[in-house]
Amino acid sequence: MSGAIEMKLDYVVGAQRYCGLLLMAPGESSKAAVMLLPDWRGQSPLARDHASHLVALGCAVVIVDLYGDGFSPDSPGQVGPMVQQLVAHRTQGVEALGACARQLALHVPPATPMLCVGFSAGGMIALDYGRSGADVAGIILCSALLKTAEGTKTRIRAPVLVLQGTQDQVSPMETIAAVIEEMDQAGNDVRFELYSQTHHAFDNPAAGADPKARLVYSPISAKRARGAIAAFLLEITGQS
Repeated sequence: MSGAIEMKLDYVVGAQRYCGLLLMAPGESSKAAVMLLPDWRGQSPLARDHASHLVALGCAVVIVDLYGDGFSPDSPGQVGPMVQQLVAHRTQGVEALGACARQLALHVPPATPMLCVGFSAGGMIALDYGRSGADVAGIILCSALLKTAEGTKTRIRAPVLVLQGTQDQVSPMETIAAVIEEMDQAGNDVRFELYSQTHHAFDNPAAGADPKARLVYSPISAKRARGAIAAFLLEITGQS
């Protein structure tokens, strides 16, 4: 990533070690600290591209370690078991993200707004983190693996932005409707931005353009999502 400072950001939950990747613009005070929760590939070129965009917007960004030990899958055959593990242990993901937040706070000035930006499986963890009562300034989900709350519906302290495709087979409209109902009942400040003719992984150029596939890239929706993310950050931080 050209011009950005990169460093490891280690954190621990119990006996499990996690290794995030922190990226910051040199010589500048970050207007926000962002925990970027990537899709199933972890700290991939796509995650770095998303992080680069956020750094250019003035943020310090840590690409969160989803699985522990800095593991980033490199084969589609690994996606099922790895994501199933995240779904089966949602509380563990929240605890790990909390440990990441505490470490990230040590690298930015006090009172720097902290946000979560979650893609696909990372979006599930980001929303669960908000449900846990976490003290964050905002939560953004993009093409997320949406899940309703486990157990009691919890008030989320921060505003939430959800960017989804109407043709998403991973998080179909029925799931989106269930999450909307949950958010309404809990009194949460959530806005949903839906993109028609848009599938899961619409932010990923490597997903291809076959409209019959489960994962499909949409350059138009990806561009609109980035614009929505930038506007949300501006709203939260009050800085241009």
